[in-house]
Amino acid sequence: MMAEAMLANKMVSAIEKQTYSCQKVQKSDDEVAKAVIAVVGLFGVGSQWTAVYRGLVDFCGWESDIAAFCHRMDTLLNNVALQYPCNYQAIQKTLSANSILRKDFKEWKKYKVPKGDRVFPRQLFIAEELLKLLSINA
Repeated sequence: MMAEAMLANKMVSAIEKQTYSCQKVQKSDDEVAKAVIAVVGLFGVGSQWTAVYRGLVDFCGWESDIAAFCHRMDTLLNNVALQYPCNYQAIQKTLSANSILRKDFKEWKKYKVPKGDRVFPRQLFIAEELLKLLSINA
């Protein structure tokens, strides 16, 4: 009887996890690669990878671990020469310095940008362009 209960709990957990992941938009690696290559061409600084990270984590279910994200991105864009390659330190430093960037993208829309803030608007621009290229409504 105990084994049946444990099996039932595992099945419920699996269904709950699947339901959650279904709320994310499924995009192929090819779709993601094309969109990322396009937005990286718009970068003014390497820290704008933070916007790509946030978009893919929040909407496409990518791993939130920054090192895993960078590794996956490096694998995905293996043969692409980029002016600003994906960089763990650039993403981590930007997230540490700006608390709004650590939040889900949906929270970004509610953020009142302080006068003189040049970082957040650049991040928002890249995130919005990425989502547009991936046909994701945020």
